[in-house]
Amino acid sequence: MRILHTTDTYAPIVGGIEVLVRALAESQVALGHDVTVLTRTPDRNTMTSPSANIEVCRDPRALASLVAGADVVHGHVSAISPLALRAVEVGARAGVPSVATVHSVWGRAWPLFRATAAARGWNDLPIQWAAVSEVAAGPVRRALGGREVLVVPNAVDTGYWAPTVRTRHTDVVTLVAVMRMVSRKRPLELVNALHRMRALVPDHVAIEAVLVGDGPLLGAVRRRVDRLGISEWVHTPGDVAHPELRDLYRRAEVFIAPATHESFGLAALEARAAGLAVVARSGTGITEFITHEVEGLLADSDPALTEHLARLCRDEATRRRIVLHNHLTRPAFDWSDVRELNAAAYVQAGAVDNLVGRSSNPEPKFAA
Repeated sequence: MRILHTTDTYAPIVGGIEVLVRALAESQVALGHDVTVLTRTPDRNTMTSPSANIEVCRDPRALASLVAGADVVHGHVSAISPLALRAVEVGARAGVPSVATVHSVWGRAWPLFRATAAARGWNDLPIQWAAVSEVAAGPVRRALGGREVLVVPNAVDTGYWAPTVRTRHTDVVTLVAVMRMVSRKRPLELVNALHRMRALVPDHVAIEAVLVGDGPLLGAVRRRVDRLGISEWVHTPGDVAHPELRDLYRRAEVFIAPATHESFGLAALEARAAGLAVVARSGTGITEFITHEVEGLLADSDPALTEHLARLCRDEATRRRIVLHNHLTRPAFDWSDVRELNAAAYVQAGAVDNLVGRSSNPEPKFAA
C-alpha cells in the first residue's frame, strides 16, 4: 500500500509532530507498506533524502504527482499547516482516500477554522478528520459543523522507554521537563514555578531539575535561571538524543509538563512509559493517559502546579507510590495499538481494508 504523509514540518526539526510522523511511517514500513513523507522543511538544500526506507520529499511542488501515486493521503495538521491541508484537499478531490489528523488544540481559534472550512469547502469533501485527543477533537468538531472526528492518539514504543528497575532510591529528587523552548510550551513559567517550589520544600531535600530542549527561548530560560539564582540545581542542556534521555529518565522520578494547550503530550507519554510521575496541567490532552493521584498529579493553575511539585519532593511516600504504579503498569498507547487505529482511519476514509493490521481489526474511537 502506498501511503503519503504530508507535514509542514519534519526532521531535522525536533517536535511532537515531527517525531510522531517519522515513527508512524517507520512502523508502516515495517508492515511492508510503501511510505513517502512530503514536507516543506529543507534539509541541507537537498530535495529528497532517505530515512529508514521512507522516501522524504522536501519539494511541495511534487504534491500533485505524489497524490496521484498514493493509495492514501494522510495530512498532519497543526495550527498553521497549509501543505498538509492542501494535500488532503487535493487527495479528496482526486478520489484518493484522505485523512487529516489535527495535532494541536485549535481552542478559541475554532471560528477561524470554521470560516476556512466554509471557504475551502471542507465539509463537502470526503476527508476523514481525526484528532490526537478528545481535547483536540472538540474544537475540530465545532469548526466542521458537528462532523464526526476520530480520536487517533499519538503513540510511543513503550518497550523502549520501559524502566529497568522497579523503583528508584536516590538521595536527590530529580525532576525532568522535555519541550521545545517556545512560548506555547511555557518554559519561562516553568522556571518561575521551580523557583517558587524550592521555597516550599525543606532545605535538607536535595533537588535537581533538568529542562531538556532547544528553541528560540532557550537563551531567555538560561538567563532567567541565572537571575533567580537557581542554576546550581536547575540545568538546561539543550536537546539530547533519545538514548541519553532514556538514561536520564532512569534516574529521575518526576516529569513536568507546564503547557496549558497541550493537544496530547508525546514527551509526557514517554516519561510515563519510563515510570516517572507526571505533573501536568488539567484540561490538556495529557489527561488521556494521566489520572490525578494515579499516574501523576494534575493542576488547574500555575500555583497548583507549584504545590504539586513541592508535594512530590517532600512527600516521599506519595512520590514512590505513583512511581511504583507507573513502573508496574505499562501505558496503553504503544505503536502496536495506535498503528492499527491509523489504519482503521484509512479504511474509514475509503481505503481498502487490508490496510488494517494483520492480527486485529479495531474500531476507531469517535469524539463524543
